[in-house]
Order: sequence, then C-alpha cells, then structure tokens
Amino acid sequence: MGYLGRTYGSAGMHRLLIYLLKHISFKFFYVFMYIFVIPVTLVLSPGARLTYHYFREKRGYGRFKSIKDTYLNHCLFGQTVIDKFAMYAGHKFVIHYHGLELYQEKMASPESFFQLNAHIGCSEILGYSLPLSKPCNVLVYGGEKQNLMDYRKSSFGAMNIQMISVGSGTTDSEKIVEALDHGEIVSAFADRLFNINKVVISTIHGKKVNLARGPFSLAVTKGTFVFMVSAMKESDDVYSAYFTPLYYDKSLPKSQQRQQLADAYTKEIERLLDLYPLQWFNYANLWIDDTEE
Repeated sequence: MGYLGRTYGSAGMHRLLIYLLKHISFKFFYVFMYIFVIPVTLVLSPGARLTYHYFREKRGYGRFKSIKDTYLNHCLFGQTVIDKFAMYAGHKFVIHYHGLELYQEKMASPESFFQLNAHIGCSEILGYSLPLSKPCNVLVYGGEKQNLMDYRKSSFGAMNIQMISVGSGTTDSEKIVEALDHGEIVSAFADRLFNINKVVISTIHGKKVNLARGPFSLAVTKGTFVFMVSAMKESDDVYSAYFTPLYYDKSLPKSQQRQQLADAYTKEIERLLDLYPLQWFNYANLWIDDTEE
C-alpha cells in the first residue's frame, strides 16, 4: 500500500505470467529468474551499480560481500515481483503483523491518518491481504501500464482501497486533500522524487538522502497521525508486516515538524534494514553525497 512505481514487461507477458502462476508453483519462477533473468539484469541495469555502492559505501561491506549481496538483493526483489503476480493469480501468503493493534484503533476512529511506505520489502502485498474498515487512497504512478492498473483496481476494490494517480503530470491534489478531510487514509511513498527542488533532507546509515517533501508537508499541514507501513519478506510464503507510528511535535514550527517526521521515517527504514539488510529495493539515487561527487 503506497505509491506504486512502473512495472516492467508487456501486457501480454503479464497475462501469461498470471495464467502460468495459476497452474505452476511460483517457486519454479523463482529458480528460472535466478538462472536466466538476474545475471542479465546485473549486467544491464543501472540499479545493480547503485545497489553495489549501497552495500559497499553505505553499509561498509567488503567488495566480495557487496557483489554477493547485490545478486541476492536482486533475487529477493524478483521474488517480491513474482509474489505480486502470484497474488493476482489467487495465491495467499502468510503475513505476521506487528503493531496492528494501534493501526486498527486508528482505522476505527473518525480521524484521517497518513501512512508512509518505502522501497524496502514489498508493502504492496498488504493491499491484497489486509481488509480495511475505512477507505485507503493509494498514490500510484500515473505512467503505469493500464493492464496492471486494472489488476490492482480489481484486487484493491474488495479491500476498500482506491487509487490516485501521481507523477507524469497526473497528480490530483484535490482528491488527496479531500480524502484527508473526509477521515480517510492516504498512503504514499516518500523515498522517490518527482521534483528535486521539493525535498527534505534526512540521513540513512549516517549518509544524507533526499526525500520527497510532499507527503511530510501534507501530513504536517493537516496535523494527521502518521504510520510507517512495511512488509518484509521472511521466506517463500511468509511476510512480516510492521505498522510503526511516526511521532512529531505539533507545537513546533511546521518546518521542524516536517523534519522530525522525515527523521522518524528514515530511522524506521534503518531499523528494518538492520533486520533485513538485503531488502533495500530503492534503485534510484537518493544519496546527496553521490550526487555531489
């Protein structure tokens, strides 16, 4: 649940994959991917280079371990992509919930709240598995393929989830504000930039990063409660979901509130990456020191 980016592959490929996943174990596709897809991706994808630098420079790993973990990271990311298509095909994953009680309490209240996601784990899995008692408005990339938008709409609709397009000149700000005014949930990623001039700076692993200012500014302006929501892959069939409140002092100036919220967000990213170091799936360059160098 959150801002969903563009998924690679043609509509025909997606339909074929979903059809096959209805008849063949998704674990077969894991193995196929390890052998035939990931090696090519590591050679051609700029994300592989960024991931290597993440392990080597941000986490301080040795050269061999950074290479090995870059491969394992891409394997895990590929698994989460296959898992999403397996969900479209009707497969159900086991999900262990952490912090769900407070989240459910906020769902039962009339007030709106914000939930932030990051490109770690696979928070989208929750959109197909966690029934919501109040509407949730998920910000999705406006440039996504129509067939995948249709799959999501079909799956999300039964879970009380609507989609609002963002990016590619399609952002509907009025719908977002209206959802918050009506006591609904708004779900967004804050670690993917559309405008480098609208950022808030925080740190991950002691290194400065650019975050999208919009989600933090909107949450602070509306004074809403904020969760960080993540789903981390434990094994082939199992995920662990984390619902972590992000607190900020509403008596402070808005800019300081926004900074507090951003720092709480990156602190939770760090905490989860210490538990799941291979599940950093942000293949964009957020690192300010890398940009400057």
